[in-house]
Amino acid sequence: MKAYLDCLPCLLNQSLKVAREVTKNEAKQKRVLDGIATMIPKLSLDLKPPEIAQFGYRLITKITGDSDPFRRIKDETNQAVLAVYPRLKEMVLDSEDGLFTACRLAIAGNSIDLGPKFEYGSVTDIVEAAGRPMPLAINGYERFYSNLGNCKHLLYLGDNAGEIVFDRLFIEEIQRFKNIEICFVVRGSPVINDA
Repeated sequence: MKAYLDCLPCLLNQSLKVAREVTKNEAKQKRVLDGIATMIPKLSLDLKPPEIAQFGYRLITKITGDSDPFRRIKDETNQAVLAVYPRLKEMVLDSEDGLFTACRLAIAGNSIDLGPKFEYGSVTDIVEAAGRPMPLAINGYERFYSNLGNCKHLLYLGDNAGEIVFDRLFIEEIQRFKNIEICFVVRGSPVINDA
């Protein structure tokens, strides 16, 4: 992943959206924009876009005092996916290969991301898309299935709020397939809508 000049105005726009999510105080919002504008000339395009965004989030936290600006949105996303969890579970249990179906659902859930310029649609859209029998762009399922049969421990990297409910379903199916120890990890601190 490489940074481009387009990443810099995107940082400014994304910072304003986050500042507005955190506070209605326009003076604080302006301080965020002023701080980002001061920071932009010092940012190297050798940095990756997430590294550039990290500078913005640190500044927003410093100015607003809120280290988790997407807390409300993350809670709402988790609740929306939990509301359809029984339907997801039914899809898995009714399928010919529950593990593969749960895997597809976890892949579809990965589209829940609030990064710059990304709209994932509704949770219903994601569930419907996952339920359609379309081939996977990259399909490593057979290798995963084979390796799963030989492992005793699994490290599962959690990503975004909402998505973790799809991950839960997949983990349950993995454990139904084979009783293994699974360690589920997430980031150590809040970034955008990461779990």
